[in-house]
Amino acid sequence: MILQSLTKYGEELRRQGKLDAEGWCGAKTSYALTIDGQGRLRNIMNLQKEEMRGKKKALVPVIEKVPAQKARSSNISPNFMCDNAKYLLGAWKETERAQDNEKAEKNARQCFAAAAQLHLELLNGMEDSYAKSICRFFQTWDFAEKKEEITVDLEGLLAAANLVFRSFETGEMMLESSGICDAWEAYYRQSLQGEEGFCLVTGKHAPVARLHMLIKGLRGAQSSGASLVSFNAPAFESYGKTQGENAPVSEYAVSAYGNALNYLLSHREHYRIMGDTTVLFWAENAEDAYADLMGLMFDDIEESMEIKLLEVMDQIVKGRKCRYEETELESETGFCILGLSPNAARISVRFFYKDTFGNLVRNINAHYRRLEIVSPSFEKKQYPSIGNILYETVNKNATKKQAQPALVGALMRAVLQDTRYPAAVYSHLLIRIRADKNISRNRNRAAMIKAYLIKNYPLQKEVVDSMELNEQTENAPYVLGRIFAVLEQAQDAVNPDLKATIRDRYFNAACTTPAAVFPRLMRLKNHHMRVLAREKKGLQISLEKQLGDLFGKLHEELPRRLSLEEQGVFMIGYYHQTQKRFGNHEEKIRKGQEKQV
Repeated sequence: MILQSLTKYGEELRRQGKLDAEGWCGAKTSYALTIDGQGRLRNIMNLQKEEMRGKKKALVPVIEKVPAQKARSSNISPNFMCDNAKYLLGAWKETERAQDNEKAEKNARQCFAAAAQLHLELLNGMEDSYAKSICRFFQTWDFAEKKEEITVDLEGLLAAANLVFRSFETGEMMLESSGICDAWEAYYRQSLQGEEGFCLVTGKHAPVARLHMLIKGLRGAQSSGASLVSFNAPAFESYGKTQGENAPVSEYAVSAYGNALNYLLSHREHYRIMGDTTVLFWAENAEDAYADLMGLMFDDIEESMEIKLLEVMDQIVKGRKCRYEETELESETGFCILGLSPNAARISVRFFYKDTFGNLVRNINAHYRRLEIVSPSFEKKQYPSIGNILYETVNKNATKKQAQPALVGALMRAVLQDTRYPAAVYSHLLIRIRADKNISRNRNRAAMIKAYLIKNYPLQKEVVDSMELNEQTENAPYVLGRIFAVLEQAQDAVNPDLKATIRDRYFNAACTTPAAVFPRLMRLKNHHMRVLAREKKGLQISLEKQLGDLFGKLHEELPRRLSLEEQGVFMIGYYHQTQKRFGNHEEKIRKGQEKQV
């Protein structure tokens, strides 16, 4: 299913001219070796460009159309006209240990010799001037003798992405030569004439790929690329078949799906990072507007963009035609979402989901509706993103502030398929709340707890399914959460600068074993009320009235223990009551400012 979808996407990209033809690929390129007609190295040109990465500018390689690159691990296997400094220059870095130096030099010389053999095999004897220059370069270049001619930092050159050839006389990239391109395509077609088999992706008889293309650009994976499909040990092989013969996929399909994946990973609008998982998404018709819109649904976007996004989503949910970025969106357009994570030299698939774009938007919209909850005044956006929610499960004191990989896949599947939320996400949120006692002003946590209770515990929907305070319900955990918020308000009014409040000392116990804690809290309340009666009589009367009304809603004894489900309801009651308190305070400030004006 995954390879078929990627292959179809690759075919559509080629049809629209967004992806190179078979035998070619887009590769990250950092430098160009400028050589003259005699094959002498005259200069090394930096091709990298500046881009904003977060808040800083960084030099990043450019994407160049180059001959299809081979999958390699530790074996020596050169690429044509585009490779790293070890293959095209025979370069190595000297170290203090003579033994390491000798080993590095030997390996670099072998790589250069293999690259020279490939280029001379394809280009020697051609009349093309660029081909002659390249042949002379490989016949005369020796890194040990001519390394002084390298004008850039050698360490940076060795660490960089690919190098290509450029003409000193004309300034053109030598790959633009039609003669060199024809030589490569003839060589590539000949290399495909291997053993044929039934392709499991296309369903046709065609030359079978022994090794699959390396996928480059996946965050956390090896910079040289990682394999999505590979057989690297006899334990994974059957009936004497080796490598790709165990699951035959044609060279055509490998090229199509591999280039499609590399295309997605090289275009920021087609992926987002969540924890260690890279989430890729694409429309089957290869229209970028669909991916841009889906990216906004996953992103932590600005308020103005969120308003625009919600308007488009509302039109799609209602079945109306709408336009986005000059593209008319069709609800029935197929859409795919793929989650990938690095795993040594291979790639792990976290999840894959395929449906119509309209269904996906409706499912995400349903998730948004469950998240609706009153927010503190500093929250400008209406909904937290999936990434925001996952971040709330992370220990903020941890060195690696990433959500657990299993949580990313589980939450994404629940949202995209509109199924029950994973219990692990809920339990991690409760753990973090118990650890830092932060929920009264944390909209993201409260919203996800509310959504979880509505979806997974329908009996609680009537209690928590409201944006603001539910003053009618007599649900005991919800009412107890409200009582705790009022008790906290009383303490704060008496001791506003207190470092350790009842929330710090008693919140965890109050939401798990209320019968053991609330009697003590009521004794503290009596002390606070006596102080308020002397200093803030009006507030004391108001709080006493609120507490009287709330205790009147409890028709049974205080619960000895609350379940995980009931603890979530307690927290929502506490959150709602706290927002009511701060909302009233902010409203008074606003009215006071208006009077002054």
